Amino acid sequence: MAVTIGQLKENLGKEVKSRVLLAPYTNFKIGGPAKFFFEARSSADLIKAAQVANEFKIPFLVLGGGSNVLVSDKGFNGLVVLARNNNWQIEGTKVTAEAGVNLGFLVQKTVSFSLSGFEPLVAVPGTVGGAIYGNAGVPQVERGFIGDWVENVTVCREDKLVLLNKEECEFTYRNSIFKKNNDIILSALFNLNKGSFETSQELVKKFIAARRGQPYHKPSSGCIFMNVPIVDIEEVRHKFKGEEKIEDFIKKGQLPASWLIDKAGLKNKTIGGIQVSEDHANYLINIGGGKAEQVVQMISYIKQQVRDQFGIQLQEEVRYIGF
Repeated sequence: MAVTIGQLKENLGKEVKSRVLLAPYTNFKIGGPAKFFFEARSSADLIKAAQVANEFKIPFLVLGGGSNVLVSDKGFNGLVVLARNNNWQIEGTKVTAEAGVNLGFLVQKTVSFSLSGFEPLVAVPGTVGGAIYGNAGVPQVERGFIGDWVENVTVCREDKLVLLNKEECEFTYRNSIFKKNNDIILSALFNLNKGSFETSQELVKKFIAARRGQPYHKPSSGCIFMNVPIVDIEEVRHKFKGEEKIEDFIKKGQLPASWLIDKAGLKNKTIGGIQVSEDHANYLINIGGGKAEQVVQMISYIKQQVRDQFGIQLQEEVRYIGF
C-alpha cells in the first residue's frame, strides 16, 4: 500500500511536506519535486527519517548543500531529507562536525582556532557530509582533500550507528566508500595541524583568489568531470606534442578535464538553457530555464567530442538523482 503524507507526519512530525520543488535546494537551480520532503535539524532527525523510510519501504535521499548533484526534471519519487544537523566542536587539534555543517564556515572556524589543513577547502561549496561523500578538495595541493584529514566518520547503517576509520572510508580521488553503499553520513572527526592564524589567513586568501576564475557564483553543480589520470606518459606526450602545459600535467599525474574540453573547442557551447562556461570549461552553467535533460545532453556531447578528438573518455563526478 502506498504511504501517505499523513503516515509520515505521524512518524516524523508535521514538518514533513509533499511535492516540494528541489531546484531551489541545488546549486544548479534544476530539479523537479520530491514526493516527500523533510528537514533534519539534528543527527537524531536524520536517523529517524532513515528508519521511517526503511519501515515504509520508500526511496530515501539525503541532500546537503546541493552541489555536485543533478536532479531529474521529474524530481525524486521518495523521501528527500535535507541535512541541517550543524553542530561542531574544536578541542585541541581535533575537529568534530556534523554532516550539515557548511564547509566554508568550518574552514574559517578552524583557522580562527589557529589550526591548519582545511585552507584549500575554503571555496569548495557544500556541506561536510557531501564533501566526505565525494572526497572534495583541491588535487593540486598536497593533502588537499577532506579525506586526508579524517580520523573517523560516524554513519547510520541499517538502523545502526557505525564508526568507520579513515582506511574503511576508502578515500580516493573524488571517491569514497559512501558512493558504493547506503551509509548515511552523520558526522566526522578530523585531526588537523597546529598552525599560525596569520599564515592560514594568507592561505585562505590565496585559495579564494585561485577560485576567482571559476564561475562558482553562477548556477552550476561545480566541476562536471573528473580530471583524467595519466597512465602512459609517452602516449600523452605524443598526442599533445607542442602543448606547453603538458609537462606540468605529467608532473601532477592528471590531464585537467577543463583543459581537454577547452582544447575541444567547447567553451560557450549551448544547449537550451545550459552553457559550457567561458571562464572554466568544466563548469556547465544554467543561463536561465535550464533543464536536467539539457545537462544530460550536454554531458553526452562533451564526452563524445573529447573521445573523438583525443581518444579520452571523461567520467562525470556529478551525482545523478531521480533518473
